Amino acid sequence: MRWVLLFSVVTLSACTAALRPRALVTLPATVWPNDTQVRWYDVEGDTEAQLRAALDSHGPQTPDGARHDAYTAWHVTWRFPFSQSTEGCATGPVSTAVRVTITLPRWRGYADEGDVMMQRWRHYLEALEAHESGHRETGFRAATDINEALPSLPPRPTCEEAEEAANTAARALLEHYRARDTDYDAETHHGATQGAVFP
Repeated sequence: MRWVLLFSVVTLSACTAALRPRALVTLPATVWPNDTQVRWYDVEGDTEAQLRAALDSHGPQTPDGARHDAYTAWHVTWRFPFSQSTEGCATGPVSTAVRVTITLPRWRGYADEGDVMMQRWRHYLEALEAHESGHRETGFRAATDINEALPSLPPRPTCEEAEEAANTAARALLEHYRARDTDYDAETHHGATQGAVFP
């Protein structure tokens, strides 16, 4: 009888754990500006070790093939008219557009906000948001520099040469800021120094 009773208690405990209310744990949409698209990838697990394994196997891949818990891609485009004078052809006022996509993990965790693992996950998401926002800002700094740099280029004999010079300068600035992104990851250990570590 004692063995039967013990088995019944274990079964009941397992059922109770399985029936705990669940909820998708993400950051509020208001955290992100309208110019930022957020993509979520789902991870599952009932323990920190299971979640860590899910992050490692489902995290987004960077262009070099490595996987990380989150990833920010920014793209800058630019347009300009030409301004012709006796000195030659130059770029007129420049307009830029920045498109940002951030990929983050989403876990169907426990609805109980007092749950320790739930609290750790929320802290982790907030730290990821802070780190990825740094990458986002790099894209906007690149756009600002392009806006300022292209109109200051000296006039060229032809508008074709002016266009080539402007595009070359813009691409060089993009490369500079992509290198800044790489340095940022190295300095923060991909956000670890900012608290973006789980568990």
